Amino acid sequence: MGRIHVLPEHVANKIAAGEVVERPASVVKELLENSLDAGSTRIRIQAEAGGKRLIQITDNGCGMTRDDALLAFERHATSKIQSAEDLLTVATLGFRGEALPSIASVSRLKLETRALGESSGTMVEINGGKIFRVEEAGLPEGTAITVRDLFFNTPARKKFLKAESTELSHIASLVTHYALAHPDKHFELHSATNAILVAPPVADRGQRVYQVFGKEVLDQLIPVAALQPLERIGLPQPPPWRREEQKGDAGTLSLSTSPIREDLVQEEEKSFGELRAHGFVSKPEIQKLNRNSIYVFVNGRLIRDRLIQHALTEAYRNIIPPSVFPVVLLFLELPSAEVDVNVHPSKTEVRFRQQTAVHDFVRDSVRAALMKARPVPQFTKEIDAHPTASPSLTPGARATMVDIAAWRSLYAPAAPAGFALQPPVLPPATERLHFGNETITVEANAAVALARIPAQAVPGDGCTPPLPVEPEPPSDLVPSLASLKP
Repeated sequence: MGRIHVLPEHVANKIAAGEVVERPASVVKELLENSLDAGSTRIRIQAEAGGKRLIQITDNGCGMTRDDALLAFERHATSKIQSAEDLLTVATLGFRGEALPSIASVSRLKLETRALGESSGTMVEINGGKIFRVEEAGLPEGTAITVRDLFFNTPARKKFLKAESTELSHIASLVTHYALAHPDKHFELHSATNAILVAPPVADRGQRVYQVFGKEVLDQLIPVAALQPLERIGLPQPPPWRREEQKGDAGTLSLSTSPIREDLVQEEEKSFGELRAHGFVSKPEIQKLNRNSIYVFVNGRLIRDRLIQHALTEAYRNIIPPSVFPVVLLFLELPSAEVDVNVHPSKTEVRFRQQTAVHDFVRDSVRAALMKARPVPQFTKEIDAHPTASPSLTPGARATMVDIAAWRSLYAPAAPAGFALQPPVLPPATERLHFGNETITVEANAAVALARIPAQAVPGDGCTPPLPVEPEPPSDLVPSLASLKP
């Protein structure tokens, strides 16, 4: 008997779930992208215990019929693509058909959906990958998916989950940035105790940033907007003289008699699309210790790409220290044929067809926005700026305005006076040296304090008489030592 055998379907689903479902935030990401692909304009997320106990996503999208609801839990069943050629032009967030069966295999899932125009909806319950119940129900249009007891049948995966607050913060960050990417939709995120995010639809992303983070954060961000045509970028092209000959020949020869020239004209008229970049980057004063504040969306998809991160690092080179990172919220839009999203099951990695062109475009666009928003010669503005910090650490202390004119007068250079050379004044050579209250006179090579000399007249020759010999005091030393004299 051979040693190789085919794994059961439930085991294969659990293996696939390990790649797609890493934590509760991964479940929210997959279901949220399905709601966006369904054309939803209102999405509500409910999470309890950091998503470990409950994750519920309700939308008002197109919904599903009974047959589609049952078929959605089969592996590689999707409505996004139909052939291998469609993988070259994926325009939706989901396309692999692995999310729902992977989530259902490691949780207790309940699906409630009703398609547009249907009189009734469908409810499907699945426990650990096995269908438990299917029945009709009266439901509103749209889809509601409830995921309970995530990883209840895989304790090894459940053991490696973080604290509830940590998992909830990952969910909140994910929903917040998808809300920033889609300002025309309504997003709500609720926990068991309070509403974390309520974002009604707004006109543009700038208003969404103001709505979610406030005016202080928006003032610290610099808007970025750039456009570049993709025609012939990174593609081999003939030399200039050859292109002129092709254009001339195409204009003189008939298209019906020259099929080759017809292809040339079609190539000239063909448009390769445009590469657009818009979003926000932080000012140089805002610095982070890691890359967790860099969010890049490609065609509405949240990605993590080393090429884009390197381009952002190059854009901030010599502006911020190399050990810190900026805050970036960047949206790239380009034709679907120019980017490959079928790289990893989590769909967070992409490959660009023209990597060098995309890299240089992002670097130059961000660099130009930084240089335009904050020019280098701003020293005079900084001098005239009024400090707004409180003069002390006492809460409630009011900031006092500083008199700039008085401050500047203290550091202003003195007026130049008349310049003239003056010889140094030297003390007389016969003047005695003064140290405190004593005067020291020099005799031979000995210095004697005048305070010890008795008051007497000095002879005319300038020499003082010798000091009198004073008798030595009696010594208490032993006789043998007393006879010794210096």
